[in-house]
Amino acid sequence: MSSRPIDKFRRNTAVNLTLRFALIFVLCASALFATVDFLLARAQLQKDQQLISSFLESYQRLEQDAGLHKLELVIARDAPFFQRSEMYVELFDSNGNSLLLIQPEDWPGDALAGGAVHARDDEWYEVAFTDSKARVLMRQSRLSDGSRVNIGMSAAPRETELADSRALVLSVMVPLLCLGLLLTAYINWRALRPVHDLIDTVRSIKATDLKTRVRVRDPHSELGELAHLFNQMLSHIEQLITGMQHSLDAVAHDIRTPLARMRLSIESALSDPDEKALREALLDCAEESERIETMLRVLMDISEAESGILSLHPEPIDMQALVIETIDMYSHVAEDKGVSLNLEGDEAVSLVADRVRLRQVLGNLLDNAIKYSDPGCDIAIGWQQADGAVLLTVTDQGCGIAQADQSRVFDRLYRADKSRSEAGMGLGLSLVKAVVEAHRGTISLISEPGRGSQFRVSLPLTSGAA
Repeated sequence: MSSRPIDKFRRNTAVNLTLRFALIFVLCASALFATVDFLLARAQLQKDQQLISSFLESYQRLEQDAGLHKLELVIARDAPFFQRSEMYVELFDSNGNSLLLIQPEDWPGDALAGGAVHARDDEWYEVAFTDSKARVLMRQSRLSDGSRVNIGMSAAPRETELADSRALVLSVMVPLLCLGLLLTAYINWRALRPVHDLIDTVRSIKATDLKTRVRVRDPHSELGELAHLFNQMLSHIEQLITGMQHSLDAVAHDIRTPLARMRLSIESALSDPDEKALREALLDCAEESERIETMLRVLMDISEAESGILSLHPEPIDMQALVIETIDMYSHVAEDKGVSLNLEGDEAVSLVADRVRLRQVLGNLLDNAIKYSDPGCDIAIGWQQADGAVLLTVTDQGCGIAQADQSRVFDRLYRADKSRSEAGMGLGLSLVKAVVEAHRGTISLISEPGRGSQFRVSLPLTSGAA
């Protein structure tokens, strides 16, 4: 149980980003600190070397001009400065005997004993105290008479100044690191809030409730766009599931009716085992079975068309010939209803499409127009070419479609209240829309209750469907 919070902490993206920032900051700060420390140490060393070199050069000129005795007097005069600056100065004659030794009073007398025995002229070297780890920067110069002078400077002041500089840098870097960690954690938390909103929304979604949406905090950011697209996907899924539930309810209702009729016919025939009754019962069962089969086949065609797997066989089609052929199929139905069919098309229009499916589209629109037209009404079928497409229209003078129902007439198994008295399954217009869109076309409706409806189908001259 105790490892679960730790694992959750490790998987936290904001924590991981903050720790990575801290690691990068520490590495960069360490590199910067080492570089600054190196440059400061070198600058301090060069400063000490310049001071020692200036004294040596001035003493060499003095010895050449005034002699060794004058040089000894000048060094003795500068003794207080050397002691305050923790500098060491020793003058030797040509035989190597020490003539003058100046060093800080707190240094032991033999602190640098033997330090310059193996030294070369005009070279820098360091000598350590015999009883401690303290170091002295030294340089030796040979004078014109063979004598020599050694000048050294303790490294303690330089190291103290470097230590102070390091402490100052650390006193600035450590608070900056803490402040940077806090700011980074806050920025990461702010930046990842949309992700947490998305996670919370996904966790709260249930199969029976898809109304939850992700909060869009910044619609102009990438995460805001992701949240918006996710909400669109949820809305689309909700519509699909709702439509599927309604379709299943409608299919179950529409299939229940023919199944009930089949059962009644069979029970009636069994109760009166007459050959004629049995024959009628079988015919009724066959008719109801065909109705169920037709419904399922149309539903499958719609699903295939909407999913893009409906098999189409495009070929050149003369629009006028196709319209006349379809009208001939429905002329008897129109004549029985007392409705006249009129052609209002351009004879020279042709396109590439699936002949069987296009005839099915026109047939369903004609069947719909005839079914909901009163006797004596006219139905106009028109076609024309415009803007690289063929526009097919079917206009009736029927009862029209209410505004509230117009947006749903293309839904599967949807039937408006006025259409329930007519025979049908509520799949015709759904199939028409699916087939038209499979041809990369569009269909629209213009209707006014009491004055009729017009369906407008626009199809490209060359269908891209396979």
